[in-house]
Amino acid sequence: MANQNSAQADTTIEADIVIVGAGMSGCLLALAIIKQSPALKIVLIDDNPERLDKGAHPGFDARSIALSAGSCGLLDNLGLWAALKQNAQPIDDIHISDRGNLGIVNLEKTASNLPFGAVVELQNVGQVLQQQLARFPQIKRFYNSALINIEKQTQTVICELQNKQIIEAKLCVAADGANSKTNQLLSISAAQSDYQCSAVITNVSADKAHMNRAYERFTDAGPLALLPLSNNRYSLVWSVKNSELPALLALDEHAFLAKLQQAFGYRAGIFTKAGQRHSYPLKLIKSDKPITHRGVAIGNAAHCLHPVMGQGFNLGMRDISVLAKIITEIDDVNQLGGYAMLECYWQARKKDHQRTITMTDSIVRIFSNPHLPFVFGRTIALQAIACIPSLSAPIVKQAKGQFNLFTQEEKS
Repeated sequence: MANQNSAQADTTIEADIVIVGAGMSGCLLALAIIKQSPALKIVLIDDNPERLDKGAHPGFDARSIALSAGSCGLLDNLGLWAALKQNAQPIDDIHISDRGNLGIVNLEKTASNLPFGAVVELQNVGQVLQQQLARFPQIKRFYNSALINIEKQTQTVICELQNKQIIEAKLCVAADGANSKTNQLLSISAAQSDYQCSAVITNVSADKAHMNRAYERFTDAGPLALLPLSNNRYSLVWSVKNSELPALLALDEHAFLAKLQQAFGYRAGIFTKAGQRHSYPLKLIKSDKPITHRGVAIGNAAHCLHPVMGQGFNLGMRDISVLAKIITEIDDVNQLGGYAMLECYWQARKKDHQRTITMTDSIVRIFSNPHLPFVFGRTIALQAIACIPSLSAPIVKQAKGQFNLFTQEEKS
């Protein structure tokens, strides 16, 4: 991968694709495209400074993400999973409960003995992706660069960086996350819905081995998830009301663990240690049509979901897989970024977007509703799922990224 210092502008650079955002989605898309279409030229715009030690990238922080089995398969197809799985923790079982109510579901590996997926820490992912990107000189990377203007022309898109560097490409991809500035410059609109909650994230340890089990516990404020990590740790994602957030973040470690124990219970054992806490607001951000002339949004730039059930990034992985496949299959490079190509992409992704977003949002709202009819309905539903295999089987496939509960369709 060629690196470009943004200290001073050069002449206009011509490329086939410019990807704005060098987080997980942007890096994975660049690799997915170049490994299938090595003749293409890609520019990757990174607003972070270059690290001379080539260690973890600033865009890959201390968070963890749960990859579905489907996403692990996509990474394997790209030749990345062998390196990533060395530090990944498999999810063999999922325990789902509704605080204060009787409904409990235990989802276990099926007869195939395949895990639901795996939990990876973003810092480890970042190191693997940086090493992979360095292998491809076709990917030119601009560090410490900000996109300030986009001019869409008939056959190309002109991107101007803060240092006045000009990049001319056939397609611009917004991969710069929620509240994407690139979306604004491309005129891709997005609607927002505020859950009035925030996610508190940290790593915790307990005195009981996790045995590769993940937990999803629903509370009045929202879900609380524990994802298994290496060294018998958990990644905690705790949804709390915004009004309660400052007090929770201000607690010392002992008081925080006591509060967590009260909310979660003792199924995972006694919590003994907590790492540094971070938080971010929970909002549903979605673009009804994340394509425009010469532009497309993927990942969180197209859809930012509530973290319940871990659907957000896995939805983005499917964006990456489909977009890279369509780019690879075009007959003429001049079709890249054209209406036909982008409309083909959106028609392939539209149903998955709409139904995954609807499912996730519905789960959040139903399980955080304290009114008795909703509570009673949740209890009956969870008990039925626990007792009737034909009801739990689709949920197992959904968790593995192989099924859509709303359409009863298998995912490829």
